[in-house]
Amino acid sequence: MIRQGSSYLDVENYTGDIAILGGSFNPIHVGHIRMAESFYEQFSIDIVLMPNKTTYYKENKAFVSDEDRLNMLSLVAEHYPYLFYSDLEIVRGGVTHTIDTIRELRKANNNRDIYFIIGGDSLEWIDKWVDAEELISSVHFVSAIRGETDLERTKAIIKRLSTEYPKSRISILDMADTPVSSSEIRNRIAEGLDISGLVPDYINDYIQKNSLFKGEQ
Repeated sequence: MIRQGSSYLDVENYTGDIAILGGSFNPIHVGHIRMAESFYEQFSIDIVLMPNKTTYYKENKAFVSDEDRLNMLSLVAEHYPYLFYSDLEIVRGGVTHTIDTIRELRKANNNRDIYFIIGGDSLEWIDKWVDAEELISSVHFVSAIRGETDLERTKAIIKRLSTEYPKSRISILDMADTPVSSSEIRNRIAEGLDISGLVPDYINDYIQKNSLFKGEQ
């Protein structure tokens, strides 16, 4: 697996507090980056970009290679002193469940604080994730919101979860709305449209140089 530059973090042996921003990153885009920036501004905790191998709800999704996704994460991380990337879930292989990753991270230091950055839509469903009670009780979730409506909805979800899971720790991450998705980027590339502003210029250059997402919808 590609492990290059000082931005790679061996999370299995790192023992400090850590924040995980996971996802397909297929490709990483300005919305992901803005979420990481907003988290660091609020919490001042180093962030690890952690791409998944696959998930039970995206098993049939077309991915570019693991190497390309990791290379793009490495390029982004090199631009921020508080950003790193990990291939933990890719090396593990198979279907990704968040609790498996958290258990791995706990082996190095069971007393560390582990933050998990998610979108508001994901927060609504975390009690349906595998081994939800253990997960919600052992991770500090940070949920990004977009606007007043999302804020009120997220507050209601947090209130419900805090009642059902007394050990839960859930914070709100306020960030500017960044309406962009990886699927939109892939579709635009397949149609020969410009993606400037949706990804950093150096990610756009990498995509073009390596002919990624050509002909994909």
